Amino acid sequence: MEQTSSILGGNMKRSKYESIINAAGRHLLKRNCTDSDILKKNKLKLKQTTEQFENSSVWSQKIISVQNSSLSEQEADLQFSKLKAWVESLDDGARIEIDEILFPAFISLYRKLNVSGNTSGARGFYARNQSNFFKVPELRKMAERFCSENTSHFILELSQEPYEILHSYIGSNEHPLLQQLLNTTLEISIIKTKIDSSDPSQAISKSHASNFFLIFQINDLMAAISRLDELPPTAPLLKLYSIDTGQRRMSAASASPCQGYLSCGFQDSSVAIWDVKELRSPSLSDVSRSNLSESCAIGLYHPVASTLTFPLESDSSVSICLGHTGAVYATQFTPNNTYMLSCSDDTTLRLWDMSSMENAVVYRGHTYPVWAMDVSQQGQYFASASQDRTAKIWMFDRTFPLRILAGHTADVDCVTFHPNGLYLATGSADSSVRMWHVAEGKTVRILVGHRGTVLAVAFSPCGKLLASAGSEDHRVKIWDVAAGSILHDYAGHHDVIHGLVWISENVLGSYSADGNIRVWNVTQHSFPPSQQSQQELASYSVSAPTKIVHLGRGNQSTLVCIAASD
Repeated sequence: MEQTSSILGGNMKRSKYESIINAAGRHLLKRNCTDSDILKKNKLKLKQTTEQFENSSVWSQKIISVQNSSLSEQEADLQFSKLKAWVESLDDGARIEIDEILFPAFISLYRKLNVSGNTSGARGFYARNQSNFFKVPELRKMAERFCSENTSHFILELSQEPYEILHSYIGSNEHPLLQQLLNTTLEISIIKTKIDSSDPSQAISKSHASNFFLIFQINDLMAAISRLDELPPTAPLLKLYSIDTGQRRMSAASASPCQGYLSCGFQDSSVAIWDVKELRSPSLSDVSRSNLSESCAIGLYHPVASTLTFPLESDSSVSICLGHTGAVYATQFTPNNTYMLSCSDDTTLRLWDMSSMENAVVYRGHTYPVWAMDVSQQGQYFASASQDRTAKIWMFDRTFPLRILAGHTADVDCVTFHPNGLYLATGSADSSVRMWHVAEGKTVRILVGHRGTVLAVAFSPCGKLLASAGSEDHRVKIWDVAAGSILHDYAGHHDVIHGLVWISENVLGSYSADGNIRVWNVTQHSFPPSQQSQQELASYSVSAPTKIVHLGRGNQSTLVCIAASD
């Protein structure tokens, strides 16, 4: 009986102990502690393997919860001395890396004394302990800066073994200083390589002047970048391709995303593709230099042209693609530059293989001429706009349309996809702009404000704004997509506006039959008409008989213009 009673008593004690442990574990989990089994161990160890730690890399800042408490000058000295003594007691391999924690601890204690109102104690603590760090000149500069700031973020990189030593030390000792650091300003990451402890001077240099000085430089760089973002945008550079077409009239043009190819459509139903990757730029000839610090005019020759009006480069290669039976009204390259699309007066769209320059697919579905088209940024869909008053959504591997977007009461003259690929916008001769849901094929916005045909629409890179341009009112309107309201209404062109292109989030380019390219500084805030300025950044003019056919975005926020010399 005694033995049975002893066993029962032991089981009850273990059961009670396990209940306490489980309850404590549940409490720790609610407090966002990542390792609730620490109560079951004599000292803190980690559940994860080395591979798991290398994959997770960052030690959570909420492993240990800490309550803020007041701090005296003596307590600060005691905590710092205790931490320093422990670091110095480690072997060289671990000490070299963990020694880096002393600097953020020094800064943290100084700040806490200063914030609590004990400024004299903070100065005394600073004076007594600064000699530990100021042998490295960079640390003196960083200490002066960090001590004057309210918050700073430190990143300490440790290899696996020192990481476990530090983790075990925090778990087995009462050390509120380290606990506070982990909850506020210190982030510890695991690295795969160790610092070479054979050279102490090299280790000291890496431990202080490498990590903390790098953070110091990064903070300065981020501050400089933020100041640059606040500066007003500048006028972009312009690159002009002038194509001599002889007696053939150019009706469409585009540039590939990589800027290595140009494509042009002609009234005689042909499509020409130029390889311009190796083409050099002669001096400017047909573009005025107003507000232009650098530009180039590159002459190209269409093989069917009979006469030349100025010297042209001869090292460009051109391919002529035949297949359409009517004028070609638009061309566009796919995002990966492997194909090129064209649409025509013959009611079809054609896909051309860039490797063979041959027609790969013919898409039929419209009953009247196809005026415009656009390929989604994801390259999954393309859309077409037609005189039959509809827009259609297609996939490249199907020759029939997936969706028919009906709602306009006149020609659909332009179409463009939203950056997310879920919506598209169309402009029509009924003077309206419509936004459509791609998957459902339904109208989600009707934007009314233009006078006459809407010939161009373009979403901003972030998708929050939509630009549209009319034929009769000669105005560029900027719409808030979410609200469906007009933010800006720009006047400046004196003839039909044929195209729009966003160069960046706040810079929009437009070109018109008046021979001018205008660049607008677009803000995402509306102003009363009486206070609204024109906000024009630049204006470029192309002299007759050269005619602008395409305006696109080039590399590094430049404008690419394709013009025809008929």
